[in-house]
Amino acid sequence: MPVFTAIRMELRKLKGSSFWWMAAGMALLTSAWSGAAFMKRVGGNSTLRTVLLADNEPYTFISLMAPILAALLTSRLAVMETGGRMNLKWLSLGQSEVMRFLAKFVVAGLALATCFIIPLVWIPVAAKAKGFGFTGSFASLLILTSLIALFSSLAVTAVQLLISMVVGKQAVGLGIGVIAGLIGSGLIAMGKPQLGWLFPAGISSAADPFVSKAMANGYASVTMAGNPWVRAVVSFGVCAFWVVVSALAIKIRESKR
Repeated sequence: MPVFTAIRMELRKLKGSSFWWMAAGMALLTSAWSGAAFMKRVGGNSTLRTVLLADNEPYTFISLMAPILAALLTSRLAVMETGGRMNLKWLSLGQSEVMRFLAKFVVAGLALATCFIIPLVWIPVAAKAKGFGFTGSFASLLILTSLIALFSSLAVTAVQLLISMVVGKQAVGLGIGVIAGLIGSGLIAMGKPQLGWLFPAGISSAADPFVSKAMANGYASVTMAGNPWVRAVVSFGVCAFWVVVSALAIKIRESKR
């Protein structure tokens, strides 16, 4: 299929590039931050040693960092595409702009999602091994949070890649990513998580499967939402919408050339 051919060509272009070092550094960053928060909880109040509370911390990191990291990754791909007249080379091989967009989207989107899925898997596993309290299906917890992280990452990657390919100045995409991350991460604090369904950076806030409640001792407890799988399904639909919109925008741009 053409899209798989485009992905293979994209991977060949990235062989030995700094893109993979960037992605690895981002994965290390998210895991290091999550690990530091987890270690603080290990030595803290015993009533706060729950798997859900430990897993909620790396999850909340998604809405803030996903747009910023996506802007950096997609910007790198866009720069490589135009460097040394590379765009003319790949056009000469029959790759349309839409196919190149889809190839970059798959590579960058999966790389970004991996950065968040890694801590969302190892943190609850480590917490359970440490004897943290947990009730319910552990496998469902891992799958649910990973799916929402995946859909959130793909959605922001699609939009940020569109910006990187259309706007010449890559600082614009990074600026938009920073603003989007700040707004998306603040929706829960503002008590308006439902607004997150309106833009990619807010998907993780709108689909948040964790519910925080204040306890009498001043701390917070975390439980699972009543309909977490419905939120995952809706997040998939919203993600698909933004991917289609971004691809159509690239298609329209290509047809006007």
